[in-house]
Amino acid sequence: MISWSRAGYVVATTLLVALASCGGQLPSSAIGEGQSERAYGQLTSSTALTSLIRDRGLKAPDTTAALPLLHQLQAELAKSDPEGSFDGVTYELTDGNVLGRDWLIQTPNRWGRKADDLPFFPLDCKDCEKDVALPSCSTDSDCGGGVCGSIWPRPGERGTGSSRAPRRKVCLGHSDALIERIHGLISGARRNVDITLLQPAPDTRLLAALRAGINDLVASRRPVSIRVMVGQYPPDGTNAAALLKELTSEAKDILASRISIGVAAMRSCTVLEDCDSFSWNHAKIISVDGREALVGGHNMWSADYLLDNPVHDLSMQVRGPAATSASRFADRLWRYVCDNVERKEAVTLVTLGGSPCPPPASPARRAASSDRGIPILAVGRLGFGITKDFANHSELARDLLFGAARDSIRIVQQDIGFRVGRSDTLFPESTFERLIDFLETRQGDIYIVLSNPGGVGNGGNTYFTDVPLEMVARRLREIVQNRVEARDPKSRYAIRRGPDPVNQLLCDRIHLASFRFGPDAAWPSGRPIANHSKFWMIDDRAFYIGSDNMYPVNLQEFGYIVDDRKAATELLDSYWTPLWQWSRAAAVSGRGVEKCIFRQPLK
Repeated sequence: MISWSRAGYVVATTLLVALASCGGQLPSSAIGEGQSERAYGQLTSSTALTSLIRDRGLKAPDTTAALPLLHQLQAELAKSDPEGSFDGVTYELTDGNVLGRDWLIQTPNRWGRKADDLPFFPLDCKDCEKDVALPSCSTDSDCGGGVCGSIWPRPGERGTGSSRAPRRKVCLGHSDALIERIHGLISGARRNVDITLLQPAPDTRLLAALRAGINDLVASRRPVSIRVMVGQYPPDGTNAAALLKELTSEAKDILASRISIGVAAMRSCTVLEDCDSFSWNHAKIISVDGREALVGGHNMWSADYLLDNPVHDLSMQVRGPAATSASRFADRLWRYVCDNVERKEAVTLVTLGGSPCPPPASPARRAASSDRGIPILAVGRLGFGITKDFANHSELARDLLFGAARDSIRIVQQDIGFRVGRSDTLFPESTFERLIDFLETRQGDIYIVLSNPGGVGNGGNTYFTDVPLEMVARRLREIVQNRVEARDPKSRYAIRRGPDPVNQLLCDRIHLASFRFGPDAAWPSGRPIANHSKFWMIDDRAFYIGSDNMYPVNLQEFGYIVDDRKAATELLDSYWTPLWQWSRAAAVSGRGVEKCIFRQPLK
């Protein structure tokens, strides 16, 4: 999600109108065939994926081959990087990773509940623990439907060693357990912590979790380097100095501690400054010591995630060398920040206790291979402004794996098209081509679940890019129809004696639906239910969880591709199966849908 607040929405939309009117560079997957022909043979940040796949002879992995799927995929990604400049930055395969018992993070995890049955506690609570605005408790019965759980000690009562203060119990609403997960991850650091976020800066409970983790590190006297980066967009951006002050406001003797903190706010490109696009960090990463990382879609906005009308989101937590992959990606963003601190309109950097700037780039050190543990391919993209070279391995990996699918493709996204501030509509054209390839050459099904039109969070952040299901259906039908007519130009004039085969194909095998988590189609207030997950899966085995939306925008992104049967089964059981159980009621196509959208007149 580009995630503008309502205050910034009008101005940001104006900027996108400017981009649309001046012909600024768009994401590589959205560049039309005409543009891609002009870039034939060149590898740049504007290279269209359709051209790249064709020109470099990239092949979809073979899911039946002896060579593991992700090893095949890594080899194909490397063909787009002839100098190896982004190996270990925007793509890196590691073995020996572990997914713990609670590795999958979905909020709110309340499948099947009615919309008015999600317990929460207001942020303006008067008789609550002040730092987190949650009531104290002794048992679940004190919490009015919530859960009595334990979190860090009260600020100022931590103590050290044997005199350490006890943890306190507070009532947790539907998704408040996320704050203790974040705190525990940060407070356990021994050497370094990397956090990458999207504007606006963390607030209230989620800010308290970050602050508490830093407080623990200060008290521990461990020599830990902490780096916090916020992707910012016009018009206001993020006040990095104010965020640093908030993060350290409760830390005692911080100057005498052994920690260093750097906070940056950055954007690498806007069409109104010095670059022909829009680009800023959109990755959501918490990586600790290169040993454990939390990666996915979650922003740190308490009002949107922890109260009523929560946005649904998905992240994952991994232990192992894949966490180092996340820090390598953050290193590349920090190198840009440190090289561009003079660009005050785009980059601000404040530090306390040491420099956050990474050392000069060195060749990626491949993690030792292991027959034990889970292989994970980290994939990212650098957008515009950081490099002029092609560094969009997140989308390239997605399209190649969609080309490998044999049985099913499952997609859960906020949106799959983009129209905000534009007179036309952008779709991930290369991805759509892969989806239609699947329909024509395989016998399986495609499932696409999207956020509801008009979705907005309590903080005013939007979760809809003005592309309803009708527009998605129309574009998919256009692609299929164009292929049919290219093979047989006279087909459009043929007299049909049965159902339209194009509509029949789409109605049978594309299951297109709006997101549901239970029996209700909206919140009690009437506000549409918003989804922010960035998830896709092929053949119920290989899946992606990260920050990269499928709709075309040009931001910095990061996520993980996992190929593991056990993890895939867990994800299907706890996420996809209940999601589709409830969302299928809102399906507008697929077998069993009486009024299939593809058979309707589509404007």
